[in-house]
Amino acid sequence: MNQQVAGVRREIITKSSPNFGSLGPGVPNRKVAVARYKVPANTAIMLANGAQLVMKLADASGNEISRDSYVYLYKKQSGFDGELFIAKIPYSTFFDLAVGDQRNDRYRDSTKVSFAVKRDAIFFGPDDELQIWVESPDAVDFTNAATLFELEVAAKQV
Repeated sequence: MNQQVAGVRREIITKSSPNFGSLGPGVPNRKVAVARYKVPANTAIMLANGAQLVMKLADASGNEISRDSYVYLYKKQSGFDGELFIAKIPYSTFFDLAVGDQRNDRYRDSTKVSFAVKRDAIFFGPDDELQIWVESPDAVDFTNAATLFELEVAAKQV
């Protein structure tokens, strides 16, 4: 997202974003949806292949979840059943890096979103959802203060 396009702004989706919500605690040893970001009305976002992702995920007690966990990203299109699979991300890389290191360009290749299907970007329209699923031996809790999630996107008013 180094190129500037008129009306497009860089945005970071975090768990404190107005349209971000926890869907409840994770379930140990099961892949479940734990959080979602609903694209605001009159807005479109683009998630680029290679977008920067920073995360530290915790359980209800504030302990970091296991390095053997996986994070999945899905797109849920408004008005349609089912989700579009975007990426399966091994949590082990994030487990081994401090948050400051995850934000460092030196580690960008290991902490970026890499799509499952070859394409440059996924586009989300108004009311579409970016869903975050987790599969872990631990029950991840997005409401815990120790949980950090930051995903770089491009946003534009439509």
